[in-house]
Amino acid sequence: MSALAYPKYLLELTGIHARAVLLAGLIIVPFLPLPHGVLQPLLPVLISLLIGLALCRLDLASILADLANRRFILALTGGLVLFQVVAAAGVHLAGAVLGLGPVLILMAVAFMASPPLTSAPNLALILGYDARLTLFWMLIGTFLAPVLMPAALLVSGLDLPLDLTRLALKVAAMLIGGVVIGAVLRAVIGANRIAAEGKAMDGAAALAMLGFLFPALEGVLGAVLARPDLAIGLAVLALALNLGANLAMRWLAGRFFDRPRARALGLVFGNRNISFVLAVFPPDPTVSLFVAVAQIPIYASPMILRAFDGPMVRAAAVDGQSADGSGSDRPGPDRPA
Repeated sequence: MSALAYPKYLLELTGIHARAVLLAGLIIVPFLPLPHGVLQPLLPVLISLLIGLALCRLDLASILADLANRRFILALTGGLVLFQVVAAAGVHLAGAVLGLGPVLILMAVAFMASPPLTSAPNLALILGYDARLTLFWMLIGTFLAPVLMPAALLVSGLDLPLDLTRLALKVAAMLIGGVVIGAVLRAVIGANRIAAEGKAMDGAAALAMLGFLFPALEGVLGAVLARPDLAIGLAVLALALNLGANLAMRWLAGRFFDRPRARALGLVFGNRNISFVLAVFPPDPTVSLFVAVAQIPIYASPMILRAFDGPMVRAAAVDGQSADGSGSDRPGPDRPA
């Protein structure tokens, strides 16, 4: 093997074992001796990179054409209002009825108020879900975050000081950066080669997600050791919100859509960009700890969801259908949603 072939081989190997790599990173990174505060400025860059890595695998012209469709955008916006504003008000009411403490209610509302996870399209590609649909939800959800996040918090009765201008500028910069990265990668590497190197692209996305863990989990070990009871409670809450919302939405969406779409909708509903909370909430150690432990179900989801997907795929195969849904559940780079 030539020296130039090694990077591609390592990316492919990482892509093949992406689920295990993400889970291993989640376990190892908190124990690494990281310099305090040094990696935090990298978060916007990593978010742009994750957007770009997902975007380069899809046809940008076709995506822009869909985004120019007024009815399509209105439908997505309406869905996001339900996903964020209505869901946040719902969990606030449920928390009050169940008698949860104010900290847990605040974190649950913050979770539902957050936009879809930036790396959701990358996870969809790794898992073989409808990545194009996932990308649309992520892009529009991120773009509308400066409006929908405050609306969700206010509807839920939580009045927090928010710098909307600062948040809007940061979100716009990350989105523009992601679009530029995606367009450059697609132009330099080529659409055909990107489509042929799916596993290597999965590997690149997994490595970018690993990089995101370093600033996200900074200082989490000390916080967990200082308040193990709070950390366990927040971790259980994050797992319940992520996995519970995911499975509930995929079950409901499965009544109306095919499996790749239903699973994609579950993925975006259960996986939220909770790190946005750090940008809009006043500095608080509890909020930082919740954002950190909320990474657990996100990075474990490829393993967990594959376990849920397996029996469904085998059941479909027994019924005489392709285990991949009309040839494959895994979307091609330009496959329409």
